[in-house]
Amino acid sequence: MNQNNPAHSVETLLTVANRHTGASEIAAQVLLSAWNSSAFAVPVADLALLDSANYQHAINVMTLRYHCKEPQRVIPNGDKKFHALYREWNHLEIQRKEAA
Repeated sequence: MNQNNPAHSVETLLTVANRHTGASEIAAQVLLSAWNSSAFAVPVADLALLDSANYQHAINVMTLRYHCKEPQRVIPNGDKKFHALYREWNHLEIQRKEAA
């Protein structure tokens, strides 16, 4: 398994997010934050919920954004997959307070 392949990391975290396990929420947050960081955030302490392999996949996805590449662009049908992920996990969207 090539854990340094960004497409593999995105697909792996999508699988984790869709399994609804203890690590699913943080996997979704990593992906959604990389997709739209003004609407989603990664709670850093929650990265500990990932096993070591999936933690590395999360780092790979964040590194992908560091290099100005969007996660949905590195996988086939990425837009469709990320919109489905959004529909499943949109309740994690950051709630911003309105200016007084």
